[in-house]
Amino acid sequence: MAGVSLFGQALQSASGTQGSGLLHYTLPPDKLAQAYALYRIDVSLYFITTLYIFVVLWLMLRTRYGVRLRAFAERSSRFFLVQAAVVIAIFFATLEWLELPFSIYRHHIGLRYGLSVQHWGSWFSDWAKGLGLSVILAILLGWTLYGMLRRSPQRWWFYFWLVTIPFILFGIFIQPIMIDPLFNKFEPLTEHHPDLVRQIERVVQRAGMHIPPSRMFEMKASEKTTELNAYVTGFGASKRVVVWDTTTRHMSIPQTVFVFGHEMGHYVLQHLVKGFVLSVVLLLGFLYLTYRIANWLIQRNGSAWGLRQLSDLASAPMLLLIFFVLSFVSEPVSNGISRHFEHQADIYGLEVIHNLLPDAQRTAAESFQILGERSLDYPYVGKFAEFWLWSHPTIADREIFAQTYEPWGEGKSPEFVK
Repeated sequence: MAGVSLFGQALQSASGTQGSGLLHYTLPPDKLAQAYALYRIDVSLYFITTLYIFVVLWLMLRTRYGVRLRAFAERSSRFFLVQAAVVIAIFFATLEWLELPFSIYRHHIGLRYGLSVQHWGSWFSDWAKGLGLSVILAILLGWTLYGMLRRSPQRWWFYFWLVTIPFILFGIFIQPIMIDPLFNKFEPLTEHHPDLVRQIERVVQRAGMHIPPSRMFEMKASEKTTELNAYVTGFGASKRVVVWDTTTRHMSIPQTVFVFGHEMGHYVLQHLVKGFVLSVVLLLGFLYLTYRIANWLIQRNGSAWGLRQLSDLASAPMLLLIFFVLSFVSEPVSNGISRHFEHQADIYGLEVIHNLLPDAQRTAAESFQILGERSLDYPYVGKFAEFWLWSHPTIADREIFAQTYEPWGEGKSPEFVK
């Protein structure tokens, strides 16, 4: 991010991209300036907040914050479950409060650049609900983790991993039914968009799938944001496709149908299942490395930090610090897998609408232009930022791909929709 020179190059590039005959993702100068500012803020804020959390957890260790929490919990009750609940609840609530200034700043930026319309009262309500859910989940997992640590000091990482699998599955299952409605309103897509549902059903039939209208929902995102989105969530009886009302409001039916085709690609290609499997495999590796690193740190610095042993409740800051560091360094891998899945879903979306919509490729390209413009996505993302932070291919790349993917004209077979 070279500042003014990079922005100047972007403006020059934007003025000369239309000569190829393809649509290129561009923004008018005023929005391009906003997008560049947001790009710099988002990337900088990610690394600043990550470093901040690392420093906070390290200082908690050095100042024996966990030891003081454990002592308070032991004075409060002689029962381990109560002690663990006290330590974990206060510890995670403290972290959330310490992160609050950054969360407030992010929302301020969203309001300033017109990406958010959520008033502060609603925002703080959502934050409080998120805090409550996080603390409850942390206590449940903390009870399990420290129970395993006490009973099996050498194998706790494996047994805890086994227990977390049904936890994660249950969370994925209940999220669209119990969690998401706490933060947003959902209505059947057929209620206000019967014409869109009819077009979507044509795409579903083309794919040879059965996604009943009862699995299609519209989320009232416009109460909080101006951005557009759609997604798949849940599994089994809770699996569903969700389209934001901002998407149906600012895109034509053909454009929204392409967005749905992309989301159906995730559904058909089992990306939720694959993502879950990859996540639990990665989690197993994290837990094993945490076990090895934590034991080494206890032997090296345990007495200085006031930690009796790894199963000591005061070890919570250390364990979370190790886990956060491992998550940070694995971010490029996770995002690389996500970009691959998103690219596959783009391919599927293009294939499933081929010959069903007039000029389907241009429709898809226009969809990406609208998505990017509404979110103020910067057109000229740096390679390092994309590699480390982007969970989707860049809008600019996706818009070009939508217009150049033509297996039918090249005598090739489509990859997914035959």
